[in-house]
Amino acid sequence: MDKWGLKLNEEELKVLIQGGETATIEFKLNPPWAAEMAQRLCGFANSPLGGILIFGVEDATWKIKGLENPAATIDEVIKGISLVNPPVPLVEPDPQLVIVEGKTLVIARVPPNKGILYQAGGAYWLRRGTLTRPMSTAQVAEYLNRQGLISWETQVNSRATLDDLDLKKVERYLQYLAEVVGRPSRISDPIELLKLLECVASIVDPTNGKTNPRPTNAGMLLFGEAPRYFYPQAEIICTYYQDESGVRRYDDRRIISGTILEQIDQAHAFLKLYTPVAAHIEGFHRIEEAALPLEALREAVVNAVVHRDYSLRGEAIRIFYYANRVEIHSPGMLVPDLTLEELKQGKSRSKPRNPVIASLLRDMPGNYMERVGTGIPFIINQMQALNLPAPEFSQPGEFVVTFWKQPSPLAKPLTRIGTQSEQPPLLDEKVKSNQPGINQINSLAPSTLSSSRPAENEREGRQKRALEYMRQHGYITNREYQELTGVSESTATRDLEVLVERGRLKRTGRGPSRRYVLE
Repeated sequence: MDKWGLKLNEEELKVLIQGGETATIEFKLNPPWAAEMAQRLCGFANSPLGGILIFGVEDATWKIKGLENPAATIDEVIKGISLVNPPVPLVEPDPQLVIVEGKTLVIARVPPNKGILYQAGGAYWLRRGTLTRPMSTAQVAEYLNRQGLISWETQVNSRATLDDLDLKKVERYLQYLAEVVGRPSRISDPIELLKLLECVASIVDPTNGKTNPRPTNAGMLLFGEAPRYFYPQAEIICTYYQDESGVRRYDDRRIISGTILEQIDQAHAFLKLYTPVAAHIEGFHRIEEAALPLEALREAVVNAVVHRDYSLRGEAIRIFYYANRVEIHSPGMLVPDLTLEELKQGKSRSKPRNPVIASLLRDMPGNYMERVGTGIPFIINQMQALNLPAPEFSQPGEFVVTFWKQPSPLAKPLTRIGTQSEQPPLLDEKVKSNQPGINQINSLAPSTLSSSRPAENEREGRQKRALEYMRQHGYITNREYQELTGVSESTATRDLEVLVERGRLKRTGRGPSRRYVLE
């Protein structure tokens, strides 16, 4: 919605209509009753992307029919707004009239959600795909967590006990604090310290009325013996591709779990493993540089771990290492009142989604949170220091930061030194594909890496365009793939399913509403 002006003109509206109904666009030939109108508006208002209701267009055929009584439609929209609690805001003060192909349409534009949960008819509604449905209890909880209205990290994990904590880690933390402060902590008992840090909380057992201490989510992620058994989503999936698009099978894939500190260290080791270290001579000195600033990559991983939305089940942090860039995907959107524009300008504020985790990481050995409030400017400056493009920040349904490896023409050429064996090993599971190893790839001739089948090359070219489209829009449908590449429906299905089989995409929805999103 950001690319359109304050008021839509005829050409802009025609472009929207030609794209059909989506998660942010809905057509209505005539206005529904006020109660249903309220549900539609509420569904868009609760969406992080907002949405547009277009009246006078047939939803089944996308044909522009126009309205016989536009004024009555505007009245129904206003009635619907008043039935939502609190009333839904619009981008324009009132619904907009637009003449398209000589026919009058009414447009109601709802801005992206800014942290308010809207209700209509006793339910919270949400636009999912092309449907508006009441939110489940889990979805409401997810929403409240996303907006920071409730604290997921300080909630007690009812399945965990104190036996699931590694108290040696707590003791090491106590020892480090004593070294930093210069004197022992006044609290020597690990459990009492964890209570003070909101890593342990007391709950009442309904069977006997006794109060028992239990780990909180933050406590398990920081000091747990095996957090992955309690939080399958609390992991980092690192994938390395030899090409620039990921349409071919990955060369290396690692699933990293453990405590938050262990995840950060192992992800950093993965990035270091595949980031070429280069050298050039200045005078009598040998200057070594990495193709990408490793400290900036590590800072981005720390930010992802600290700011991600852990309440989203089945959503892991994903790191994609391509030939020309690195992408770090973090579940969840930016916290309210923090915008992409502020990040791009290096004006981000210190507003962690998980303040308990952020606070404890700051006090742990390893300098994980040494740049509180200055991490984004540090990342930008590190890229500039190597004459590399500024990192890109986007939100295609999650938060993504992209580091490009394309240096300025003024940058000195890099020469690869060292071997993989000199890099630190990873500590968690590693899954290798049947592709050649990285050292083998470097030794292969270009003709060996290129496909011998023109049809395969054409398909990979189409898939590459589709992946670029998805990075901008968040998803793609079969129809959109056809329009983007000019192929038939069956060919589009085959191309997309290949990417699903290779772990690049996953399907959501069924039938005409099916979409493909980045895995």
